[in-house]
Amino acid sequence: MAFDPIAYINEPRWQESRLGLDRIRELLERMGRPQDRLRFVHVAGTNGKGSTCAYLASILQAAGYRTGLFTSPFIEAFEERIRVDGRNISTDELMAATLAVRQHAETMAAETGDHPTEFELMTAVALEHFARCACDIVVLEVGLGGRLDSTNVIDAPEATVIARIGLDHTKLLGNTLAAIAGEKAGIVKDAAPVVSWPQEPEAMAVVEKAARAHGSTLVVPDFSQLEVDPVEWQSCHPEQTAETLDPCHSEQTAETLDSCHPERSEAESKDPARCQRKAVPAVATGDPSAPALRTSARDDEKREPPTPVGDDGLRSVTLARPFSYRGRAYRTRLLGSYQPANAALALETVNVLRERGWSVSDEAERAGVERAQWPGRFEIVDAGEGRPTVVVDGGHNPQGARALAESLDDVFPGVKPVFIVGVLEDKDYPVMLEAILPHGSGFVAVTPDNPRALPADKLARAIRWTGQDLLGCSACVNPYVARDMADAVARARELAGPEGLVCAFGSLYSVAALKAAL
Repeated sequence: MAFDPIAYINEPRWQESRLGLDRIRELLERMGRPQDRLRFVHVAGTNGKGSTCAYLASILQAAGYRTGLFTSPFIEAFEERIRVDGRNISTDELMAATLAVRQHAETMAAETGDHPTEFELMTAVALEHFARCACDIVVLEVGLGGRLDSTNVIDAPEATVIARIGLDHTKLLGNTLAAIAGEKAGIVKDAAPVVSWPQEPEAMAVVEKAARAHGSTLVVPDFSQLEVDPVEWQSCHPEQTAETLDPCHSEQTAETLDSCHPERSEAESKDPARCQRKAVPAVATGDPSAPALRTSARDDEKREPPTPVGDDGLRSVTLARPFSYRGRAYRTRLLGSYQPANAALALETVNVLRERGWSVSDEAERAGVERAQWPGRFEIVDAGEGRPTVVVDGGHNPQGARALAESLDDVFPGVKPVFIVGVLEDKDYPVMLEAILPHGSGFVAVTPDNPRALPADKLARAIRWTGQDLLGCSACVNPYVARDMADAVARARELAGPEGLVCAFGSLYSVAALKAAL
């Protein structure tokens, strides 16, 4: 039987999370320390870290650097976790990198009796692949926490980024913001600059202390300089995909190109100065808490909810949110009301990289922000004449639920969606429901495809109980308990009607199933 790299990495025997760095350090030592051949931006946080990673990788790629991106979890395919220049690792590449890791992991387990965990194997495979691809820089997202996360095996990065910190994974990370911030700030290293979201005071104090202890400069975005405009519809040809929007890769497809070494496209040959790979700088020595974003004057004007243009809906239009930061204009296709703030965090990180010798033009910065993609985060996945618009959001904690409610009010003012809700049992779902229930016209409970899922019938009871304590939530009285996601989507569409809105939220583990059911 052929070796299956995904089955090997996901082997149940080593799926248990065991925080600590000893195993990953030894494994990488045996592999020849592939991380030492790479440069990193290391990103931790509770909410927004994935979007911030997406912005950073997109900007660095637009600037001409071969850019690796390691994130978790995946939405539809395991290979999404490991990307080079916006493309998933191929099956052959995943096979080769995993075989290289397995050789050392099995020897290590035989000699020590301690096998690397699932996430440690993923981290090692990613680092091996990025080294083989000779990436100029890697945007490395922490899996859980930071201090004891396997990604923290790297030496000092080019920049350390700490996205917004909130209460999540409290059994492992602590039940206060200060305790969780201590775990997140555990990735701060000597003399490596730190870029942090303006955290709640108790969390910010921890981040500041860590930066001082390591002699690191600390940069915090100034959200008073952030102006956000309403979401706008743009014309888009049906064939204009994420790949064709990148002038450096307009002729490439995942099937025809090796993700490590893509051939030059026609657009690149016409404008080589724009797309050539940059020289890498020499190694340097040496939600109550949500920001009050200023909006443009247009935000005070009466706005109608956006409606698709044409009978093919989203196939002929795309949405974008204009914003400006420190006087520079940008557009983002990530539509959540919180996304310009995540972009500002990424933009401050880019400024830090420039100070360390990385060459990123203003044009590359703007292009990277606009091309950034991050599926499953306030993503419009279906719309068109005669059927309800469907939004999916992977928000899975109270902070994420509040951000979702704000985004719905902003993008679809005056519209109450039918919610498809599926959550994990170990999340603070009662508080999540408190944030969402007043915004809904109907509720469909579904069980996510995950061993930690809260059963749909139990969730439906929670919706009823919580709704009784919220004024104006008559829609909570009789939530529908779906058999599966296909049943949930069908019922939600029926309840919403052809001109209505459906919003699925509560777990990233439900996103792929929802898309498959559309």
